[in-house]
Amino acid sequence: MRRILLLFNPASGKRRTERIRIIETIEQALRDEELDVCSIATAAPGTAGSQAAAACTEGFDIVFACGGDGTIHEAIQGMAFQPGTSLGIIPLGSANALARHLRLPLDPLRAALQQLNSPSQMIPLGKVTYQSRAGEASRYFIVMAGAGPDGALMYNMLGSGKHRLGRAMYYLRSVELFFRQHFSAFTVTTPAESTLAVSAMAVRVTDLGGLFSPLIRGASIDDPQLHLTTMATPARLSLPTWFALSWARLHRCNRYVRTHAVDTFHCSIGETHAVQVQADGEHLGQTPMTVTLLPNALRLLMPSQELQAPTPVALIRLETTPTPR
Repeated sequence: MRRILLLFNPASGKRRTERIRIIETIEQALRDEELDVCSIATAAPGTAGSQAAAACTEGFDIVFACGGDGTIHEAIQGMAFQPGTSLGIIPLGSANALARHLRLPLDPLRAALQQLNSPSQMIPLGKVTYQSRAGEASRYFIVMAGAGPDGALMYNMLGSGKHRLGRAMYYLRSVELFFRQHFSAFTVTTPAESTLAVSAMAVRVTDLGGLFSPLIRGASIDDPQLHLTTMATPARLSLPTWFALSWARLHRCNRYVRTHAVDTFHCSIGETHAVQVQADGEHLGQTPMTVTLLPNALRLLMPSQELQAPTPVALIRLETTPTPR
């Protein structure tokens, strides 16, 4: 009998009571499939990785990260290079970039059931090394890592109560940053060249979602190289040009933006100001930053688009049961 763990953050999101009810419904539905299932809440901020690692050691076949890209980011810290356990995704976040990339249903129960019969695949993971307050540190990432405006956005989101407004808070802070903040130039070095930039992003998914959807194209989580996008100075011209031409689908006309297929790259400290670093939507620290792609690092459930789960009785309950107040 396959052993499955549902790992979730009880303090995440706007509707915490509803989130727990959803987890309980999924747990019962998986038990109805004659699976050995249990659910565990994260013990504290930052513990999802160690709890996921413990599940791998204890012989669980699948660990479902129940949440958004931040929850997945925490889980992969403990599941990297643990080929005996597969990562599954229950989308409960606001962006759900990885779930959208995999074309999972955004209904949590449908997503869980669709992945039960899905094959698993070893995929690369990115590794970002950066400067934290305590010194040099490193993290794995699966969606994206970047330095510059995206790092500054995540830094400014700290303690902002982003869950109250969801994705709208990201948009508001993005506009505020553009008008108020100076983005320092820094040097991006690849094996082929060095260039001056105000932004460097390694993206592993096809769609970042919402207003950011058209900004990055051509990336994939199973790509054997990093899809690096750099943005040239000055930021006051390159940032709005990037948004405008991306939405007009005129990427090739943008002389400020370059894409590179690389295995690794390095970002220096900022010339005038500190340059913030983020990975998978989580602020990490500052440059200097080095990003490397590590092959065969994570076993991930890869749902086939032909596998469409039927609507079980549990799903009907999930859709019709009123939220407790």
